[in-house]
Amino acid sequence: MKASYGVMGGFMQPQGHVQVLLNMLEFGMNPQEALDQPRICVGGLRKLGHCIDGPVKGYLRSQFGRGQVITKGAWFKSENKTEELYWAGSDPRADGIAIGY
Repeated sequence: MKASYGVMGGFMQPQGHVQVLLNMLEFGMNPQEALDQPRICVGGLRKLGHCIDGPVKGYLRSQFGRGQVITKGAWFKSENKTEELYWAGSDPRADGIAIGY
């Protein structure tokens, strides 16, 4: 699979990249599905004296950054012809949008 993608999020960024990529490679999700999934942040925050809250939901998930993905690899069959298409996804918490034309 060839893809161009990015996930923002400061210290969360490398973890976010891996989670989105694994969603596509291991779980067969398309770019939008991969970005829509919850992400987790693994770290030693309690050891640093930070207050830990329960799960973060909805738009409060913005602390995990936002992401966009474009990939080539979707297959479309029509009139005895198979074409390779681009797929895209944009994180629903961001102000971007993935559209086709």
